[in-house]
Amino acid sequence: MHIDQNLLDLLAEQGINPEAQQITLMRHADKRYPLVKYIGTRALNLYQAVQPRRMPEGSLVASFFGHRPGHGLLLGVWRVQAVMPAGEAVRQGLTAGSFEPLHEEWTGYFHDLQETGFLAEQRLKLEIKWLGKELAWRRVLYPADAATARASYPVSIRQECAIPFGGLAGASLVMSELKIALQDAAWQQGLLGISAIYLITDERSGAHYIGSASGRQGLLSRWGNYAASGHGGNIRLMQLLADNPGRELDFRFTVLEVLPADLPKRAVILRESYWKIALGSRVFGLNLN
Repeated sequence: MHIDQNLLDLLAEQGINPEAQQITLMRHADKRYPLVKYIGTRALNLYQAVQPRRMPEGSLVASFFGHRPGHGLLLGVWRVQAVMPAGEAVRQGLTAGSFEPLHEEWTGYFHDLQETGFLAEQRLKLEIKWLGKELAWRRVLYPADAATARASYPVSIRQECAIPFGGLAGASLVMSELKIALQDAAWQQGLLGISAIYLITDERSGAHYIGSASGRQGLLSRWGNYAASGHGGNIRLMQLLADNPGRELDFRFTVLEVLPADLPKRAVILRESYWKIALGSRVFGLNLN
């Protein structure tokens, strides 16, 4: 199910007057970087902070992920807090944490972007139709044009989950996807009460962690703990996150084996131990026992 609207009216519903401020639209389609993984993080702010043209302080940036030709899914809405030459920002260390390499000779401007709460509940649900040439990935909506530009920014709001539930056999999610999935009724029902062996992969180092879920809440509760804390109470993961804040964004959660719901706890632990041996997660990974 889709609800068809236009972007400017949606922003107006959020209390944003397009005729009172500049709004820059960006459609990111560079497949080198997994942008969805970094939704809601400073790393995504930094990715789009350096631009060839200066954006006014106080103006807004609405960014989209080019998931298919001619369209984009909302990543978020930001406000420009301050602007300075890009090279100066690099020298001051303001770009530390960016997943795109930046250097002091970088031209253009660095924008201190503060993510707003505007349309936050529609991230990866609001889809814009990117009319005209796709190469024009950056478009500026000036206040003087707002009254006549509504037809140029059609959007659809997808009612289905941005991360559709396709069954446990194919369940493999990075942390940002997991947080979105856990808000969806289909995912909640699919994970509730499921006894399973799961794998957490640190996609930056390749290290593995093997865990198990059982009981009345099953995988829903176990993965929910990871989504809430990042580490789920596991000692090695807690140490990793203490030394590397934000590292949980590199965690991928995968169902290795679904077990019978009535399987005794001891048998679940035996299957967990089997997978730890098979994948070497005690010797080379993140399991302590």
